[in-house]
Amino acid sequence: MRFRLPLKVKLSLLITGLVVLAIVLVSFSLIRRQAQTLTDAVTKRGLTIANNLAGGAKSALVSNDDLTLNILVKEAMHDKDVVYVIFADEDGVVRAHSNVAMIGKRLVRPATLKAPTDRVMIQTVRDEGEDDIIDFATPLAFSKTPIGTLYVGFSKLAVTHAVNEARNQALYVTVLMIVLGVAGAVTLATVMSRPIFRLVEATHAISDGNLTVEVPVTTHDELGVLTASFNRMVRSLREKEMIKRAFTRYVAREVVEEVLKDPEHVMLTGARREATVLFCDIRGFTSLSERLTPEQVVSLLNEFYTTAIETTFKHDGTLDKFLGDAVMCVFGAPIAHPDHTARAVKTAIEMRTALAALSKRRALRGLDPFEVGIGVALGEVVAGTVGTEERMEYTVIGDSVNVAARLQGQAKAGSILLSRRTYEAVHDLVEGFSRGPMKVKGKEEEVEVYEVVGFRR
Repeated sequence: MRFRLPLKVKLSLLITGLVVLAIVLVSFSLIRRQAQTLTDAVTKRGLTIANNLAGGAKSALVSNDDLTLNILVKEAMHDKDVVYVIFADEDGVVRAHSNVAMIGKRLVRPATLKAPTDRVMIQTVRDEGEDDIIDFATPLAFSKTPIGTLYVGFSKLAVTHAVNEARNQALYVTVLMIVLGVAGAVTLATVMSRPIFRLVEATHAISDGNLTVEVPVTTHDELGVLTASFNRMVRSLREKEMIKRAFTRYVAREVVEEVLKDPEHVMLTGARREATVLFCDIRGFTSLSERLTPEQVVSLLNEFYTTAIETTFKHDGTLDKFLGDAVMCVFGAPIAHPDHTARAVKTAIEMRTALAALSKRRALRGLDPFEVGIGVALGEVVAGTVGTEERMEYTVIGDSVNVAARLQGQAKAGSILLSRRTYEAVHDLVEGFSRGPMKVKGKEEEVEVYEVVGFRR
């Protein structure tokens, strides 16, 4: 299982790492600069002491005034940072030394130090106490004649102590800044990640079908722009879902899904195809409506439409249009089901049963009952959108539409009439009988008509 590190932790680690890196680099730079500054100050101070000693020692060294030389050494040693002061003659014999035991002996210098020249030499050496010493070798000359060398050792211990103290202070400051940085990083990461977590939760809500979710915009940065864009997307999805729901009041949801996959080619392009058309009409509606109030008429139609549409959608049919007290439904368009005729006839039988049950319920409530006639016809149609840019309607056009409408007109109350071709397509599914040839308006030849009794047992 792959370990997943939360975004808040990642941001906290990143910010903390950057803070620590910045503090360490700044502290290192400051300590190094301070060490260099202190070293330069000590060097300058040592040079000043060496020059003063050299100025007072030249005449004493020429006149062999060792007492004066030793007095100079003693006075110089009063400075706590001076480690040693040595006066040696031209032959390298010690004439005065901070260690009186070395007077009169040949001077032996550490092997790491270079031999003195005619110029002041500044070198660093480590003594037996493991302390760094700045060694100043100053040549002594009288009337341009070399007479000896002055050696002054200046301790860097003060510099070391100052640098260590600065390092400790920097360490304390670093620890404090890290603590503050971690706290600030966690706070900042939490603030930055909170809108993202809200977006994640909202995304989960949308995947669960909740399109009412909206994430508050709490910032004016890129996250705020992202949140606002997300809210616009949700509103757009909500509007599309509302359109889809409105569309499904007229067309089966499966049809809506199919149409929305490629609306241009499914809806806007006329196409020839085999389809089955169903017409269902309320018998005696004119006289019935004369006895009812307008409100009762609307109520009756709504009950009739609801039952008819639910039955149609159950078998993936498409509601083509309402025709006053009739409905026209299409099977096989826009979705081309291979068994569209069987679906249409099943719908007709179940619609007749459901509407008869609705009529009985109305009678029990003291309302006027009603009966319907249904006509179904199979044939080639042109399915597509007709109308203008402002108002379009999906429909089917063809001879079978006219035949189904005429069969419905000839159907008695409670009967279902099919054309011969329609009956032959479903004769193994339903029981029926021939009504013989029938003259249909708009067709020169008579149409053989079959009446459906019910499903085969």
